[in-house]
Amino acid sequence: MGELVLGGLDVVGDMEGDLDGEMEGSMVLGRGGRHRAQRVPTPRWMNATTSQGVSRPQEELDYLPFDPFVTTAALTGFLVGRPQRPFRSERLIMTAISSAGVDVANGIVIDPAIYVGAVQVGASQGAAPISTFSANAFGVRLSMPAAGQGTDIKIFVRLLAAGLIPGGGSVTVTATLIGRAMR
Repeated sequence: MGELVLGGLDVVGDMEGDLDGEMEGSMVLGRGGRHRAQRVPTPRWMNATTSQGVSRPQEELDYLPFDPFVTTAALTGFLVGRPQRPFRSERLIMTAISSAGVDVANGIVIDPAIYVGAVQVGASQGAAPISTFSANAFGVRLSMPAAGQGTDIKIFVRLLAAGLIPGGGSVTVTATLIGRAMR
């Protein structure tokens, strides 16, 4: 990047080249006049970001698929996910499709709750529409306890009306958790 002096002011930036072989790729205080390049302390939260605040790739997120819940008559059921190594979930994605190809997520609720082993997730029990956790929901994250290897994660679901199941058809509810697994 070289020397950059604007009217005697020092410039803060992300230096791609090195300055006299001293720093490479570091956040530095630019040189001006008799000043030498100085390291600027960066906050801890910036360690996983670029200087513009964009998250770097390789966040090491994993996914945990659930066995789907397929029903032709039952109005209640559950989905089960079984991590094969310790896993802490952050993001839940759920869908529900009828055999007629219609999205019926607004007619299905999580009721009574989500459980990681015997621990209930959420502030209380009650009906929450699975459409809350659609794939295009922005910023929907959960604070879930870590699940050890072999711990069942269960999501109990309830269809609000038998009319969601088309005559002779079925409804399939699927779920995936995204989070961090221990390596």
